[in-house]
Amino acid sequence: MARSHTRSATSARRLAVVESKVKNMADRYPTGARKNYEGKLLVAHPNLGDFFHRSVIFIYQDDPSSGTMGLVLNKPTRIKVADIIGERGLPYGGTEHVYKSGPVNENAVFLLHEDQWYGSNTMQIGNSGLAITSDAVMMEKLSMGNYPQGWRMCTGVAAWKPGQLQQEMNSIVGWLTCDANCSIVFDKDGDRQWNKSLQMCANQTIDSYF
Repeated sequence: MARSHTRSATSARRLAVVESKVKNMADRYPTGARKNYEGKLLVAHPNLGDFFHRSVIFIYQDDPSSGTMGLVLNKPTRIKVADIIGERGLPYGGTEHVYKSGPVNENAVFLLHEDQWYGSNTMQIGNSGLAITSDAVMMEKLSMGNYPQGWRMCTGVAAWKPGQLQQEMNSIVGWLTCDANCSIVFDKDGDRQWNKSLQMCANQTIDSYF
């Protein structure tokens, strides 16, 4: 616990330095262009509270007319994948847990996975190397032992109406963003995933300006 607190404090200090540098650069080089966050990670600011406290979210849709949708990656539940598959009358011997990926449409089940694998309703997410599947075929394939190298089963989504996320991005206590990759999405969990993602945001932000 003490070690985790030290990492969080270090990340927060690093973040403060990055925010100061980025603000100075942004003031010098303003832009009114709308950014697209599809295929990116949103990482909660250390001071952001409520449901999204210390959340890491993968954005799979960002459209100016329909809004933004994503999956929270680092909030595991006590429900197991075997429970979800078993509700379909299918066997599954794995011990993986399901993740609570958002407060909207909580009964919807999604599989976030590497994009070499697919079901009958699979959506590739840009050039991120990731895809999302939501159909009965994915349950059958998992039951038969046919599963992606990297994957995470999720329920619910995080959603923003058009323009809402951009407003939150511009707030003092809001979101940080960085490029997603399979390692950060599937190899980390909980606060470890948030801390690692926070470091990635700091490093990628500095690299983009210098």
